[in-house]
This record gives sequence, C-alpha cells and structure tokens, in this order.
Amino acid sequence: MSKDLDSIRNPIRTTKAYKAIAKNINYRSPKQYETTQNIAVNLASAIVLAEHSKIQGLPKSLAEKINTPASYVFIDVARNVQKRLTPCYWLASVLAESLKITDIPEDWSGLKPFIDRGIILFPKNTIEYSGTVGSESIDWVYFEVMTIPEKLNAHPNIVKDKEPVILWTSSSNRLSIFYGTINLKNNISNDPSAPVQARILVEQVNKLLLNTMLVLNSKPDLLEAQESKLKGVGFGKAGKLPSTLARNPVWIGKSYSGVREYIKHSNRLIREPREHYRRGHWARRRHGTREKWQYKWHWIEPTLVNQNK
Repeated sequence: MSKDLDSIRNPIRTTKAYKAIAKNINYRSPKQYETTQNIAVNLASAIVLAEHSKIQGLPKSLAEKINTPASYVFIDVARNVQKRLTPCYWLASVLAESLKITDIPEDWSGLKPFIDRGIILFPKNTIEYSGTVGSESIDWVYFEVMTIPEKLNAHPNIVKDKEPVILWTSSSNRLSIFYGTINLKNNISNDPSAPVQARILVEQVNKLLLNTMLVLNSKPDLLEAQESKLKGVGFGKAGKLPSTLARNPVWIGKSYSGVREYIKHSNRLIREPREHYRRGHWARRRHGTREKWQYKWHWIEPTLVNQNK
C-alpha cells in the first residue's frame, strides 16, 4: 500500500470499526512503545478497506495486495478485536533484548503457552527490516493459540497440517502486513512466496514470540500488572473497567535486570578479552524424584562478560 499510518489516522478514527477496536484495547501507553490507539487505527484500516472493496471495488494494484493470505489473516484478527476485549502485554526492553539473542531450542514440543491470546507490544524498533520504500519495524503482534479444530479450519491456507499452532499477525506503520505460525509440535513455518527481507523479519518475530512464550512458562512471575488504586485495573480484571477509562499496562519482565559477569583487569601487558554477550539458550532438565520425574525448560540467559566494574 502506498499510504502510511499518519496519512489515514484522522479519517479512520471517525469510523465505527476504529471506535470499537480502540475501546477493546484501551490502555495507557508507556514511552518508547507504540500506542494502542495507533494499533487500533492499523487494525481498523484493514476492516474499512475490506468493506470498501466489497462495495466499490479497488484498483487492480491495491486489490492484489488485499487478496493475500497475510491480509486475510489480518482482517480476520481485526474483526475479532473489534468484537471483544483483547488483553495487551508490554515486553520490557531489557528482557526483549535478552530474548532476541537467545537461540530457540531444537525441540519445543509439548509447549503449553502461559497466555493464549492478545497483543504483545515490543519496544520500538526492536525488530526492523529494509523494505522496498525504506526501513520498517514491527512494534506489536496479535497472537492466538489455536488448538481446537474449528479455529484451525478457519485458516485452511495458513494452517495446513491441522496441528495446534500459535498464529500471529502484525502490520507496520507503512501498513505492510505480516503473519507467521509456530507449530506447538516443534515447527515454524514461513511463507515461501514472500520476499527475502520479509521472510527474515518473520523469522525474527517467530523467534522473539516463541522465546517469550517459553520464558513465561519457565518464569511465570515475569508477567506483572501495574499497581493501581482503581478497582479492576490490571491483568485478569480489565473487562470490569468502564470502556472510557484506559487500563494499566501489563508488563512481561518489567523487573527483569539480566545477568552480568565481570573480570578484574590485571596489570599484565596483554590485551584483555573484549566485552561481549554470551548467547542465551534453552535446556530441558529433569525435575522430581528418581521414580517420578519430568522434563522442564530452563532458560540459560544471555550473559554480558568481560565488562569493567
């Protein structure tokens, strides 16, 4: 699409679609993150464009962009958010950077996501790529864990093996649309017809989203709702607030501070090892007694080493 978020913000905000979506994701906006109002504009624009195409048709060049698997997924999600309250989660910047440099495990079969639906907001410019008209970034994703046949069958062109998946979608400020799936039986799929740069971006989102799900499974206390004197503010009670009152952000990893290792510099006339991050990774370890045990995920965190005290 040739348009971007700024050029359509004002007219979209007058539509019924925007008002319904904005009400369902009405949260206060922390600095350095996309606002939920802008996300509502992005989602509503897809609904408005889809409705316009049915009534009046679209130019061929624009119709080709609307009639794609990514657009079908995005429009379906936008309509879902239009109909019901949608929880939003803010991934804290320090944790986001740590998860970006954590390798995904070779096998994550058996993963049972701690949260099953919502919008995750990343710190701005966490995930970037160079598109055809310049640099773009993905600052949020809508995700949904799909396990029941009815939901899986709703996306026959996306979910082909009918196995439980995490389906996600997002759109940049230039209104480029992306989607991906993470099979809960150990597979990540990608759209082979997408340009190389778009596939790279999808791989980055897949990695960050999967790592977020895994870290919440192993460290559920990283999900933190802000304290408030107002009744009903926070995770699990968002629906009890008046729709006009913005809810408090629900953080993933707000108190996370990362791990560091230091070395003491000596007076030897040799070059010391430079400061660097040791990549994080996942490991499955046994828990329980010798007779009754099970495997659990452990996150071996990225470590900043050789930093001066």
